[in-house]
Amino acid sequence: MLDQILKDFITAVKGASAAIFVDGDGEAIVQAGETEKDLRLLGAWKELHLDRIKEITTQLGLGSVQAVLFSLDEGNELIAPVAQDYCLILFMSSYSDIRQAMAEMMKAIALLTKEIE
Repeated sequence: MLDQILKDFITAVKGASAAIFVDGDGEAIVQAGETEKDLRLLGAWKELHLDRIKEITTQLGLGSVQAVLFSLDEGNELIAPVAQDYCLILFMSSYSDIRQAMAEMMKAIALLTKEIE
């Protein structure tokens, strides 16, 4: 079921190429899509980034992190926390609609949360 959630998520976002669902230790739980990148390595690395960003926002009293966008030369990476100890990462084109990606990510997060609880 988890892999189908990710496949549907990728299909719903125009320009998306891959997604990975990662636990709090940076270990891949499930991934979907096609990319030349090492998704497991990137998933672990981005999960560390998200943890640090969450710590900083808490220390500064800025509230909770809903999502973080990494805009890179080769495309965008959208990462969001799922429940307490997980995160979801979407790899997409630079031309993808970020608002649409965020809306679809929230749907995927709700489904993933239901599956892991």
